[in-house]
Parts: sequence; C-alpha cells; structure tokens
Amino acid sequence: MPHDHEIDPLLLLLKEQGRITADQIKEVEEEQVATGKPVRGVLLNMEILREDELLEIIAVSMGARVINLPATDIPPEVVHAIPASVARMYTVVPVERNTGSVVLATYEMVTPQKNDELAFVLSRDISFVLAREDDVRAYVNQFYGDDSASVNELLSALEVDIEEDSSALEVKNEDDIKGLEAAAGSTPVIRFVNLVLYNAVQGRASDIHFEPFENEFRIRYRVDGTLYEMSPPPKRLALPVISRLKVMANLNIAERRLPQDGRIQLTIAGRQVDFRVSSLPTAYGESVVLRVLDRGMVSLDIENLGMPDDVYQAMMLDIVKPNGIIVVTGPTGSGKTTTLYSALRKINTVETKILTAEEPVEYEVDGIVQVPINEASGNSFSIVLRAFLRQDPDILMIGEIRDLETAHIGIRAALTGHLVFSTLHTNDSAGAITRLIDMDVEPYLISSTMEAVVSQRLLRRICSKCRVPHVPEPDILTRLGITAQDVGGRTFYHGRGCDHCHNMGYRGRQGVFEYLPITDPLRDMINERKPTLLLRNKAIELGMRTLREDGIRNVLDGYTTVEEVIKYT
Repeated sequence: MPHDHEIDPLLLLLKEQGRITADQIKEVEEEQVATGKPVRGVLLNMEILREDELLEIIAVSMGARVINLPATDIPPEVVHAIPASVARMYTVVPVERNTGSVVLATYEMVTPQKNDELAFVLSRDISFVLAREDDVRAYVNQFYGDDSASVNELLSALEVDIEEDSSALEVKNEDDIKGLEAAAGSTPVIRFVNLVLYNAVQGRASDIHFEPFENEFRIRYRVDGTLYEMSPPPKRLALPVISRLKVMANLNIAERRLPQDGRIQLTIAGRQVDFRVSSLPTAYGESVVLRVLDRGMVSLDIENLGMPDDVYQAMMLDIVKPNGIIVVTGPTGSGKTTTLYSALRKINTVETKILTAEEPVEYEVDGIVQVPINEASGNSFSIVLRAFLRQDPDILMIGEIRDLETAHIGIRAALTGHLVFSTLHTNDSAGAITRLIDMDVEPYLISSTMEAVVSQRLLRRICSKCRVPHVPEPDILTRLGITAQDVGGRTFYHGRGCDHCHNMGYRGRQGVFEYLPITDPLRDMINERKPTLLLRNKAIELGMRTLREDGIRNVLDGYTTVEEVIKYT
C-alpha cells in the first residue's frame, strides 16, 4: 500500500478517523485509476459511506458547516459576487457576501492549494460551507449556465481588467522576465487560461492550440479530429497567456528559442485531467499545443472500442498467446494507443509482468511498469528495451517500431518467449509487413514471430440528437463500391447539425478495424518477399474484411456517413 504521503487527502482523513480500512483504501485507489473517477465518487459508488456522512466528516475537518442548499436564499448580488467561469471551473456557489470576503458552497474537500488559488483568482478572503453534490451542480447550472455567454463575458471582463490595470500586462520586451512572470500571474490571465482549459475539457477536445500570428492571437480546439476556433482574444494577451501555460507546465519561461515539453495536471469540474504541453518557437512568438488526456472520457475496456464481433474474438485469442508480436497500425490520432492499452488491461493479472516503453506515457495503468522514453536525456528506445529483457517480463509494449534496432529487440523478445505489442505508421495491415522488410528485417524473422496486425481508423459518429435520413449522391456510392443489393432496404443517415454537436452533425468517434491474422499461407508469402498487394489480396481471399468494408458496415448500420468512410479509408 502507498505511504500516507501518496494517499489522496480525503482517504487520508477517513483513515485517520478510522472510517475506512487499508483494504478499502486499496480498492478505492484501484477503482479510481481504472475509471478516472474522483475518489469521492468512488467512495459513494462503492457505498463505503453515505453522502451526508461524508459531508459531515469533511465539514468538521475544514471547520465548516453543512447546509441544505435548496433551502438557502441566495440574492442576485451574491450570485454576481464571483464570475461564472470561476463558479463552473471549481464547481462552487457563493451563498454569502461581505465586504472583502465571500462564503462558497462546495461538495468536496478543499486542499490548501485550491483554497489559495481561489482566494487569489477572486481577489478576496474566502470561506466554505458544504452541500450535496447534485445541489451544488444544479445551482451552478442554474446561475451560470450558458457556456458561450461566459467566454464572451470573460473576454469583455478581461478588456475591462486590462484597461483598469494595463500596467499588470505591460511587458517591456521578450527578455523582460520579471514583467512576463507578473503578467502570467495576473488574475485576468489566470481566469482566462482556466476558462479556455475548462471549455476544452467540457467540449471533449483532444488538443488545444495557442497560436500567435503577426496581427492576431488564435486559440483552436480539436474535437473529434476537426479544429474549431474560439473567438480570438486581444493580440497583446499572447505573451502573458503563453507564459502562464509555461508556468503551469513547469517550463522555463526565459527560454524562448528552443522547443520545450511538459505536463499540467488539473482537477476540472471534479475530474482529474492531464495536459501534455509542447511549445514551439515561431516567427511571432511561441506556439503552444496542449494534448488533453482526460481519463474520465477514455474507456480502456476493449469491449467498448466498437470492434466487430469476429475481430474481437480473433484478438482475444491472439493476446493470450505466450509469445509473438501483435502490431497495431494507423496514422497519428487513429486510437492505436487506446487499443493497445485496452488489450494490456485485459491481460493485466497478478501472474503477468508487463513493461511498456513509450514516448511519452499516455495513460497510467495500475500494475503495469511504464517507462517514458526521453531521447534528450539519453533514455532511448533501444537502451530501455535492452534493460527490459533483464527485468524478467512476460509482456512488452513498445510505443513504436521506428528502426531496425527497435524491430530486432522486439523480435528477439518474441523469439525468447515474450508477447510483444507495438505500433507502426502504415496505411493498412499488409503494409506493416512490407514496412518491416523495408527496414531490413529478415522476412523469416517476421514470419516466425508475427501473430497478427490490426489496422484502424477513427470515423466521426453521426450526432444522435439531429440524425435524419439522407439520400447520398449515386456517384459517391459508386466510389465506395456499394451496390443497390448491398443497401437492401436500409436507410442512410447524416446529422443536420444542432447545439449538441456544435452544428457539425457529428459527435464522438467510432473505430473501424481490419484484422490480419498471420497464417501459414501468409508466412510462406512473407518468406518469398511478396509485395503488399499480393499479401493483401491473399488475406482478403482468406476472409479478412478491409477497413473500407468495415466502414461500409458502419454506414449501413447508421453510425457514420459515406463521406467519412471515403475520407478516412
């Protein structure tokens, strides 16, 4: 069990009060890692405590009281005592306001850091009362509901703040580090950055781009693979905002000529979210991109990936083999890592030792030893993988096979009785084999170790709220190779566009898969160095469904559109 200093503060409090056993703590921690849910939610779901008991314990520890929020009268001037963006980011509701101080209702334990941050962002003294989670959330929605209003409200408030206190954002030049630090730490900038991150997470964005140009500062979100731009903030905010992000990610704000990487960990609306941060110097300042790793949004259950039944069954048989190589291929952002992790989680038992080498570690999974690759510090794939084989593993996951050396280590591991998972950037499953041969891997090594290749893409799903029947153009069906017989009497759909999907007609994504088991006829062809096309045709003859065919299955089942399938397969 972890030492006390690693335990979540709420679990530590319950342990000190004798309200939770060591075994229960372990169970809660495992469930928390598996689901990404906050500790408080896990405690209530597992029925270790009732919500009212939990509120009482937290209130006593904070020297606060528990209130019945629905029975509390909150006048409008109290509601306006804090900005909507702060109420939503921290899920708090003001219940009393005095000169220079405000009383906030919350449903969770407030750490000293969160207390200080809130006091700073609100520029006043704060104290807390405790209330039930559903009540606090309902009031936040009722008082501070509309998202779009709050971005615009914050931008106009920012303009006012900047006018009133323009000295706070005065940065003499790019080398004025003191000025940069002060601007990055000013209340309006902190509020603005928090709101941008909050909206990105609520909008299910996978990436956030901060891009300074000559005459404007653009902020864009990537949702379901497509970029959307938010209303651009004033150009002079570029330096302070980017400096703020660098401060949050522990990057060197004085270094503006070299790319840097870091991470930010935040709790947003009660969920733990990690951001991977990358800064890149450009002609007009640094461009910063955040990759959002929201564990609460990603299901690492292999059953939920949307694999067709036969592919799922075949994969289940291959991932329990004692040795061999299983490769997942597809372009960046096609969900390869998620598929690999879902497979690892399925076979992650007490009896197996699993090691992963990744650049960087995307999902943290309990019971799996994960090693981040960092070429800069000399921790390269080949060095880490050689050390792995001395660590007595059963299963290895190599983030990506990128050269002959990595491929050879993976093959050697497979030949000496290990199961190896990895990824390759190729267009289809048969291409993975020829890619390895192009790297100068001997064909007999590939044919004797490779068990299966999975190729995948993510297609956008039609929004369930605005899905309507739709007749696609005949030439598009011809391009897809669908005949009237294939269609039968089935209806095609597309999304009209609504608020739920930001008028895109799509919401969420669906995997399409191509599964190539390496059978004896294919092993013979690999040894003869047959080209990709012949391998592919043989696999189809042996029953493999192509990515395009799996895409068509998704169209005929009403999950996605013909256009998506043509675009991605």
